Amino acid sequence: MSIDTAYMRDAMTRRLLRRGASTGQITLPAVPGMLDQYVSMCNNIFAALGRKFSRDELDHLRSLLAKELANAFAGSNRSNIVISYDAPIGTTLNYFIQPQAMSLADTYDNWVATRKPPLFGTNPDARVMALANEIADPAAGRVLDIGAGTGRNALALARRGHPVDAVELTSKFADILRAEAYKHLFNIRVIDRDVFETMDDLRKDYQLVILSEVVSDFRNAMQLRAIFELASECLAPGGHLVFNTFVPRPGLLSDDAVRELADAAREFGQQVYTSIFTGEEIDTASAGLPLRLLTNDSVFEYEQANLPAGCWPPTGWYADWVSGLDLFDVPREQSPVEMRWLVYQKTG
Repeated sequence: MSIDTAYMRDAMTRRLLRRGASTGQITLPAVPGMLDQYVSMCNNIFAALGRKFSRDELDHLRSLLAKELANAFAGSNRSNIVISYDAPIGTTLNYFIQPQAMSLADTYDNWVATRKPPLFGTNPDARVMALANEIADPAAGRVLDIGAGTGRNALALARRGHPVDAVELTSKFADILRAEAYKHLFNIRVIDRDVFETMDDLRKDYQLVILSEVVSDFRNAMQLRAIFELASECLAPGGHLVFNTFVPRPGLLSDDAVRELADAAREFGQQVYTSIFTGEEIDTASAGLPLRLLTNDSVFEYEQANLPAGCWPPTGWYADWVSGLDLFDVPREQSPVEMRWLVYQKTG
């Protein structure tokens, strides 16, 4: 009788795998809208270990993953899903799914502990400095820098002569900024808290309110509305609000045919510092307030064109990040989202 060698090798491989024992752990960002990808990944890994799941077993895995992904993402946009598995000798595979959350402040504290400075580059944003340069008397041009980080913009503005109030959620960032301000005797007041807690310690005469690389950490449009309300309350008449945020390129991620993709992109975007807001959401958030949109520029193009010679890109990750490539692994021209600079002026 003839032997089908491929068939027999497969049969022998199954026996081989069942004589092995495996343990492992998979940790991934929690993105509920990408449930199918988690199920497919687990199915492939388990099958490679000789533990191919039945349809009922896959359905059970899917239901558990769906529940824990939702719990993790609801708890924090810096959450992971951890899948631990144990495959002893035989055909059994045991697995355990657990959410793992970290706060935004804890995430950035970890940056300080594990990353080499400067964390955000050394130069201030070209867009921010262009607005500051429109203020003829810096000493009279008080600035509010929200999410000031380690002071990349605040220190440059204070060096120009602006009084600066810097609000920073991450205590280790605030400590670094406070130390730098003290060393140079700069007029910087560091406010170590979440900007949404209160406005009692903020002034009402700022000429410039800045949120650089901050809205990209927002979870919803209510936070965006809160910033517009804060700027309306705290800016002097004629003062400017400037922030950068990721928006879909025209015609992309807005069609009903890609709604499921867009929803998953929003969730994953929150995990990779790329929160997305549509133009309609931004307009709704600012509606009814004394703020007029003046300019809307590509961050990539503006900063590349206006930073001092030799300073582009500010960091090794900046150009890809502002182009949406931390979210989509595609060439820059194919990315459906990009970061934009929005500048508003208080009208009354």
